[in-house]
Amino acid sequence: MFLFTVLLVPALSAVGGLAADEHTYQRTDPVTGQQLLCNRCPPGTRLRAHCTRSRQTECAPCGAGLFTEFWNYIPDCLRCDACSDQQRVVRQCNGTVNTLCECEAGFYWDQHFCRRHSVCKPGHGLKASGTPHRDTVCEACADGHFADIRQAQSTCHTHNTCKDHEHLVLPGSRWHDSVCATCEQLTPKAWVDVFEPVLYGLQVQYGISTERLQKLVNRRVRKKKRAAEEDLLDLPSILEEAHRNQLADRIARKILRVQQSHCKRDAM
Repeated sequence: MFLFTVLLVPALSAVGGLAADEHTYQRTDPVTGQQLLCNRCPPGTRLRAHCTRSRQTECAPCGAGLFTEFWNYIPDCLRCDACSDQQRVVRQCNGTVNTLCECEAGFYWDQHFCRRHSVCKPGHGLKASGTPHRDTVCEACADGHFADIRQAQSTCHTHNTCKDHEHLVLPGSRWHDSVCATCEQLTPKAWVDVFEPVLYGLQVQYGISTERLQKLVNRRVRKKKRAAEEDLLDLPSILEEAHRNQLADRIARKILRVQQSHCKRDAM
């Protein structure tokens, strides 16, 4: 190993009241018992031999994969850190600084691990995106606002207002927009496109197949002769029941209600 001697001060004598600083340290001479003021080793090196009354501190450079960041008198260099799973190297260890790691995109540092950024729950919008050092921050959407469940991290948006030629089929909730449609769109083949955001949300949350739900709704629309005399229900309360047949029945009644109360009147 290559050795070198640090010669910074002429003092190989007793401390004589001098105080140690960041570049020096005090040591008792094992032979004479006198206090010596020894030089520390600079960053990137370690202590090879303490100073004596006749020789200053000897230091040695750190080898590959090792480092010291501060002036020191430690006998061994420190081992460079290795980045863990879901981490990337921001700065390589170079002898005077340790490896600097950072969580990969989509993860953040939480105590001793990189954890995946949280995804906002239905009805909650993105308030602040996650960073390598902080998790995603979500907020509950206020009344009249929704976070589009079709997007992984959607901010809260205001519910749309139906246009003059459209009818409100389903009021907006915190996880989907208001569903507006024309009479032409409420046919057995076209209504599924109108409800697409809602159906996608059902598939994400409950694993309900869009094709299966479409068949159930169409079957009920054909069977019903008139719409149920009840107010439009909020879809989240419907989902609490989580029964496909009941859900299809409710959607069918909503479609028929608009068809009979609005579409027939428009056709007159």
